[in-house]
Amino acid sequence: MQSTGLRYFLAVARTGSIAAASAQLNVAASAISRQIANLEAELDCVLFERRPRGMVPSPAGELLAQHAHQVLIRSEQVVTEIRELEGLARGLIRVACSEGFSLDIVPNAIAAFHADHPGIRFEVTVQPPAQVTQTVAAGDADLGITFALTPTAQVEVLYDGQVDMLALAAPDHPLARAPVLRLVDLLHYPVALPTRDTTLRQVFDAACAHEGLTVEPVLTANKLSALLPFVRRSRGLALMSALSVRTPLRLNELVSLPIQSRASLARGIKVQAMRDRRLPRAVRAFLRQLLDALPPPRSP
Repeated sequence: MQSTGLRYFLAVARTGSIAAASAQLNVAASAISRQIANLEAELDCVLFERRPRGMVPSPAGELLAQHAHQVLIRSEQVVTEIRELEGLARGLIRVACSEGFSLDIVPNAIAAFHADHPGIRFEVTVQPPAQVTQTVAAGDADLGITFALTPTAQVEVLYDGQVDMLALAAPDHPLARAPVLRLVDLLHYPVALPTRDTTLRQVFDAACAHEGLTVEPVLTANKLSALLPFVRRSRGLALMSALSVRTPLRLNELVSLPIQSRASLARGIKVQAMRDRRLPRAVRAFLRQLLDALPPPRSP
């Protein structure tokens, strides 16, 4: 079986139609149909079932999809390793991360790495934490960095750390010089929070419940970046990790205030890679750059 046929087959399995695969691959639909027909003739079986919702892999197709995915990952790794013979002159690094890391940590690490290795290209995908892990486990990203509440066996954890939650405020906020805040202090100011499906909100709500408090946010958003203008232009407070806003804090555009609570406000940080995969040299070099920007890992 040729890799081209497997790649076309896998695209149809993922998208659910030949037309969608054609658009994704920028390949004529007739060429994709021909490759799938060749595979079915070679294997003497039907690989797809035509259903109202699209083309769904048959039991044989599901087995082939698993095989095709592994074959293509191995082929890509071989090509990458061959290119590594040129050192760090060329290559592509794919990073999946949750939004908290896409605002500051990841782009700054990429900028620093690019200064030393301008031939390396990057592709960053911002996803919810659980989806980051899935993307890495599937081999669709070289590295994943995300806040995580529970461990998973699907990936190898290259870094395990944690970071506390802070309150962010404008430099002229009445509490800007307070040495520490209590959760009850938040009741007296407008609060901006991410949505309930985020790890930050889950940890925050649990800590408030532990103290019998209910904090009703004035602003709720599914993007952390939407909270920052509100904080800058109001007497509001936003809850966030300092890792997400290192640059605004360094430039004194915002101030951070530690929060004292009975329950922990810390969240786990995981840097992940696909289990049992040998990372290309460029990825290993960028990993070192990324880890330098993170807090020291937790002790075993």
